Amino acid sequence: MSFKPKKSQSLSLRKGKLDEDVCLKVASQDIPRIRQEPYKSLGRCYGSSLKDTKRGSEALRQVSVGLQSIDKISFLIRSVYDLLPSNANLVPWGIKDDSTCPLCQGRQTTEHVLSSCKVALSQGRYTWKNNRVL
Repeated sequence: MSFKPKKSQSLSLRKGKLDEDVCLKVASQDIPRIRQEPYKSLGRCYGSSLKDTKRGSEALRQVSVGLQSIDKISFLIRSVYDLLPSNANLVPWGIKDDSTCPLCQGRQTTEHVLSSCKVALSQGRYTWKNNRVL
């Protein structure tokens, strides 16, 4: 079986955005970009039984699980780099005028929201949140 570059399609992403400048080649033949020749159909998805019944719902489930893990990773990265929309971040972004915490009137940073608000701690909010996960 031989690989036919003209019957394939390529998509190049760089930093989460489509990169139109990249042209992939195999055996000095260009692989067309998806934008040049869009798919009419992605075909069918078969399991080991070679039946495609219920495969659509299984593919949808797998995609949703994948997106949930991406959301978790995105949250982790944004929390590490202090890019979550806390009041302290919303003020320089021009969305809010006040950076105080509505519970304790301290400065509401990402760290403050996630673990160090004394009022939330005394009300048991962190314990409740963690116990809900377990």
